[in-house]
Amino acid sequence: MILENLCNRLQHTDPLQRLNAVIVLGTVDEVEALSNVVAAFKVEPEADVRQAMAWSGKRLQAAKQSNYSTLNEIFRHFRIELSVSAETDERERRLLEQMKFKAEMESQQRQQDGIKGAAATAVVSTALFGFTGMMAGMGGATPSGAAFISSNIGENGPKLGSQRIMPTRPTEADIRQYVRRLKEDPDPNKRAGAAHNLARVVNNLDALPELATAFIDDPKSTVKEAAQAAAKEIYWNAVYWEMEQDGRMKAEIQKRTGETAQTTAAGTATPSQSVPATAPPKPSSKEISDILKKAEAQRQKRKRF
Repeated sequence: MILENLCNRLQHTDPLQRLNAVIVLGTVDEVEALSNVVAAFKVEPEADVRQAMAWSGKRLQAAKQSNYSTLNEIFRHFRIELSVSAETDERERRLLEQMKFKAEMESQQRQQDGIKGAAATAVVSTALFGFTGMMAGMGGATPSGAAFISSNIGENGPKLGSQRIMPTRPTEADIRQYVRRLKEDPDPNKRAGAAHNLARVVNNLDALPELATAFIDDPKSTVKEAAQAAAKEIYWNAVYWEMEQDGRMKAEIQKRTGETAQTTAAGTATPSQSVPATAPPKPSSKEISDILKKAEAQRQKRKRF
């Protein structure tokens, strides 16, 4: 695992390995490594490495106090949080549609029952008041109780652009061309472009120390920003890739959506779930309508933010 490897390198016998590891951790703001950096700082014999560890420790402490999280940034950058929100909205939409259909069926049944009752009354009315009286009796049929439901629930599927971006396997491609440009090109725009290309074209973890060095040393803020952004993109992608491979990402998504292994996406019980012996009481039509109104209001509130 990339984080574990970087933390282990803080104990490497080669000072350059320790230096590279700590500047990478500071550049990508990996707050999970703060305790490792502090522990390494206390026993570091090399002055230059100690200085880098102090720099990194201060950055990580500040990031931790601001509640920064690599995992949250991965969810944001790769649109996982939008995908999770869209999936949740879709499940709610399907549930609302099911409840809407049930309410409409109950309303239609009430209408039919009302028509039958009115027809029976009309037989007597015709005998007493004639055809006009019969039509007046038929006019008492119950109106549809699903009018609000039909007008307030749209067919809103997942929003465009809400699909999450999947990670790509880190490569071992040659980074020398882009590193040379990052270090030596006199044009800061080209140096910044080299940083972006290291992330989006090469995607090699070996570029992290070079990007961290540019983030620390380059005199131009545009290059500094590009170098840090590229380093984070490579790092986030690698962590995301690992989490996809070992199942941690799936577990994290389930944790954030409140799902359990015993509940399917459709919300139905799996064979391992116990089914209550006595069915719960069915809500009335008014209760269903109230539930729908509240759920729709919550969905609209989420969309506004």
